[in-house]
Amino acid sequence: MKKGESLLADSELQNIDFEALKRLKTQYFEYLEQHPILFPTPLHTIDFIKLLKRRNSDQSHIYGPYKNISIYEAANRIASDLVILNGLVELVEIKSEYKKATFTLRLGITDHKGHGDFTISLHGEDYEGEAFNVAPSFLKAKLRNTLKKWKDNPKLTHILINEDSLKNNTFKERDARVFIVRNWEFSTH
Repeated sequence: MKKGESLLADSELQNIDFEALKRLKTQYFEYLEQHPILFPTPLHTIDFIKLLKRRNSDQSHIYGPYKNISIYEAANRIASDLVILNGLVELVEIKSEYKKATFTLRLGITDHKGHGDFTISLHGEDYEGEAFNVAPSFLKAKLRNTLKKWKDNPKLTHILINEDSLKNNTFKERDARVFIVRNWEFSTH
């Protein structure tokens, strides 16, 4: 069985400036246009679930910037990636000092010990960030797990979350590191 892989090279994701970040976002949306998720004719419920959750090891599929993964996995990765890409662009628009920063993105569902989903490097300091695209019903649990994971690490400075996850969620006090990504699904602002 082929291992899932990204069509984006590591060099396109590491130590990039703000202009390169915006170009990467454009390129990412081009991959989504070039490699859409297509569904065959109507399927029986079980066959549809298998199509979503399992990849066919005999065929090579590309969904957006990902190759050889299931539709379900592609949807999860892409949704989180878009929170990172659009969230960082929105964050820089608000925190103009980040225009001088470099960014390292860890797209896809990967775990890099001691690092978040992205790193912002500015004036010799590295600031870690987490990002997720979650349904409203999972927001509080996901946020709680993220805060627990980083409990003893002050380098976590940003947690990017999709705005639609806030629906029907209230917080007595929201963590100051939470940044709400207003337009996670948009290709341009």
